[in-house]
Amino acid sequence: MSKEKDKGGRPPIVLTEEQKKKVRDLASICTTQQIADYLGISRTVFFDILERDEEVSVLYKKGKAEGHNFVAGKLMERVQKDDTAAMIFYLKTQSRWKEPKDDDEIKDKELKITVEIKEHENLDKLTPEQIKQLKDKGSL
Repeated sequence: MSKEKDKGGRPPIVLTEEQKKKVRDLASICTTQQIADYLGISRTVFFDILERDEEVSVLYKKGKAEGHNFVAGKLMERVQKDDTAAMIFYLKTQSRWKEPKDDDEIKDKELKITVEIKEHENLDKLTPEQIKQLKDKGSL
């Protein structure tokens, strides 16, 4: 019969049923640090508990999912009411959508490029140092 070596240290923290329920409730609105603070433990210990106690892990994940579901539902309600800001937020976060550039910004860039082309039409008149500077700026 082999004896298990005494590893010493503190015994692992086990959450009570009430604490487990609170983990689920808090998961929808709090960070892991805030949950750990509420429980009076470090964030690292909280992660250890999540790793070794499947029940706590499932409750935490369910709480997170409930929170996301609630917020997503509210967002979709606003999208369905033709809230443009909500639509843009949804597209940016869920579809990697980017807003088109402002027309004035595009026109400014086009003007700058046109001016640079005009300046460079006589490249043979530029010194090697001027050509190097233009290349460094990305104009050539």
